[in-house]
Amino acid sequence: MRRNSILVFIVFLYANCFAQDKTWTFQQCLDTALKRNITINQSRLSNELNKISLDQSKANRIPSLSAGANEGVNFGRSVDPLTNNYVIQTYNSTSFSVNGGLNLFNGFQNTRTIQQNTMNIEAGNYDIANVQNTVTLNITTAFLQVLFAYEILAAAENQVASTGAQVERTEKMVNAGKVPESNLFQIRSQFATDKLSVVNAQSQLDMAKVTLLQLMEVPVIDSFDIEKPVFAEPAPLILKSNQYLFEKALSVQPQITGASIRTNNALLGIKISEGARWPRLNLTGNVNTNFAASTREPQGSGVNPYKVPFFDQLWNNLGESVGLSLSIPIYSNRQIRSNIEKATINAMTAKLDEQNTRNQLRKSIEQTYTDLKSSMKKYEATKEQFVSAEVSYKNMETKFNVGLVTAIDFLVEKNNYIQAQSNLIQSKYDYIFKTKILDFYEGKTIQF
Repeated sequence: MRRNSILVFIVFLYANCFAQDKTWTFQQCLDTALKRNITINQSRLSNELNKISLDQSKANRIPSLSAGANEGVNFGRSVDPLTNNYVIQTYNSTSFSVNGGLNLFNGFQNTRTIQQNTMNIEAGNYDIANVQNTVTLNITTAFLQVLFAYEILAAAENQVASTGAQVERTEKMVNAGKVPESNLFQIRSQFATDKLSVVNAQSQLDMAKVTLLQLMEVPVIDSFDIEKPVFAEPAPLILKSNQYLFEKALSVQPQITGASIRTNNALLGIKISEGARWPRLNLTGNVNTNFAASTREPQGSGVNPYKVPFFDQLWNNLGESVGLSLSIPIYSNRQIRSNIEKATINAMTAKLDEQNTRNQLRKSIEQTYTDLKSSMKKYEATKEQFVSAEVSYKNMETKFNVGLVTAIDFLVEKNNYIQAQSNLIQSKYDYIFKTKILDFYEGKTIQF
């Protein structure tokens, strides 16, 4: 038994380590987040309640049925339930009944409530899809932030290697008497600064991973890593108009459809409230019987009557009834009117919510559209800046290596090159992100 437990533990430990050491693709990160996200699961449970309400509203159209039994003991003078004669004795009595009821008409409230609950389920499904979209955008942002941090770290490490080589070269030149020792001090200072940049970049990468893991609802593990997709060189886009993107988004974004369903739901709520003004017609039925220990029946000459058996009494006393009841509302202390007014206000609020949802979507698209145009121009500008800074840096590096420029001039050019490289990386990922967001509003699947 102990050996089996140890074996299970080893297998579990191995599987856990294997799961931690794997690299995660974007789709795996997204699928994990969608599965574990608490808000999504809460929305699913909320929609399960809507389904229960729908089942209940459907069940309200079928007859209700109940059964009852009563056992009692009578003392002193009482009425025999069979003969209706007074008897003075102590006896027990039993009664059974089965009652049924069916609503035949209630102002179409049952039918409309079923329609309303069906709409609630549809709106709930769109709510789930909307939360999933939010999670998708958050995962996309976090995943790109990790990729961005990786590139910044790689650039910082390359600079450390380059500056380290410069330190070695400058030491040789100082020892040969070709450059002053102050150049070496300045290069070493830059080397220390570059190593600090690596530490900062690593810290940013670690925090980006933490953010991604937390969005995935996965405990933070040091061995977590992602698969780095290879991005093609971002190319200029042929942008469609804002109006086209907005109309496209109206047809694919779940929050728009969900808001429209809720508006129709609220309008149906007015009709349900108005249904209370109609008469109500109910069908009822009842089957009942009883037993009394005091019941006697004469036999022969009528002397010494015998006690009627239990089941004989139940059969002899069996009674049935069927009835129709009509209820006409005349005055309900303004309750019906108040409910109609509340439902009307709820419908007006739902219309405003729907309009606000449309406005928010339009504003988001306009903002993203404008940001994408700006990021496209910024990327082209930073790419041009980087090319110029790289050429200038290489030229200055060549001059510094032969002692034609001071360390200060060289380091100024180097820092300009580092800044241009950082700007290019940042603008590239900003451009990629804005492109993905615009694709998302068009209903396209986000992929890497």
